[in-house]
Amino acid sequence: MLTASKLPIFIAVNLGMEAGIYYWSAWTATLEESNLFFIEPSYVFDKCARISGRVSAVLNVMILFMIAWFGLKEIYAGKMYLDMFQILITLFAVNHLIHFFYLYQNFKQHALLLKPAENKHGIFTTVCILLVPVILWSCKHVNGVLYSCLLLHLFNVSYIIIDIFNNKIKQGNKAYHNKLGILVTSVACLCVLYRIFSEY
Repeated sequence: MLTASKLPIFIAVNLGMEAGIYYWSAWTATLEESNLFFIEPSYVFDKCARISGRVSAVLNVMILFMIAWFGLKEIYAGKMYLDMFQILITLFAVNHLIHFFYLYQNFKQHALLLKPAENKHGIFTTVCILLVPVILWSCKHVNGVLYSCLLLHLFNVSYIIIDIFNNKIKQGNKAYHNKLGILVTSVACLCVLYRIFSEY
């Protein structure tokens, strides 16, 4: 059962999974030259960033479908649902932090610079992703402000995820997994909207 006391275990599992992603990426990015094997760092962190981003997308969809199924009011009415919701939000933040590290390393390996001034929306969203778990663990009751801000935050995160998937679809590239990501995230958002209207 997902309870608050088990949060460290779930975080440890998430960290272990991200470490596994790194080692798998390093293993599959090993190149052979003159009978010598070496690891190409630029390939490693590129793979790590892509795969960890997909993990974040899955966690986001799980959060959205939980809200769509139960509704925020019912989630906050029961401790079990609230613990589950808080754990998922926290795991998303932890995973996104690791994703950002992989992304930074990927930029570094390609001698590219992250320019916060040119990506204010992304920086703002990242700050919100890290702050939301702190707010949720502090608030045991949902009010109108928290309800609205949390849903706007999740829709904003979903928009960015859909946009990233869409940017990876190139002409001549079927990219079924990216199209599936767009479809599932969009359906989850629509289900949340239906739940919002049904609650009010």
